[in-house]
Amino acid sequence: MREIVKEWLAEEGILKADVPDERAVFHYIVEFPPGSNQVSDVVKPVDKDFIVVVSGIVLAENHYRALLSLPPEKKKKMIHRWKMDLLFREAEFRMVPDAENVQRVEFSIPIYEDELTKSKLMGALREIFKCKLYIIWNVQHEFDKPGFDTMYL
Repeated sequence: MREIVKEWLAEEGILKADVPDERAVFHYIVEFPPGSNQVSDVVKPVDKDFIVVVSGIVLAENHYRALLSLPPEKKKKMIHRWKMDLLFREAEFRMVPDAENVQRVEFSIPIYEDELTKSKLMGALREIFKCKLYIIWNVQHEFDKPGFDTMYL
């Protein structure tokens, strides 16, 4: 499985690194889509019968401060909308440090060995990329507006 996954990633031109990881049979860093500077990990944990595709998005410092500066009810509604929208995506997600003070959103998709295909792996990478875009575009829409800094900071 290690070599076939590595071959698929190389064929697509997205394999960036093979990371030594004592907790994994293999751990690859990929850039998906190619040339996007968006990085994901493809990991086969030791003693598990799946691989996991993992990535996340970290709010820029100015966006994080802007989020924290929102009136409490507006912030709560915005994060609730993110949670409800992400709930219906294939990727699992986790808000860090918590759902009230989101600084980072992590996404993961497990793919069990018996269903692992190149198509399934590429689909997982696409799904995670779309989830990251969802957060990026929402944050930009909310905070990259003229006058926002003076309105909330």
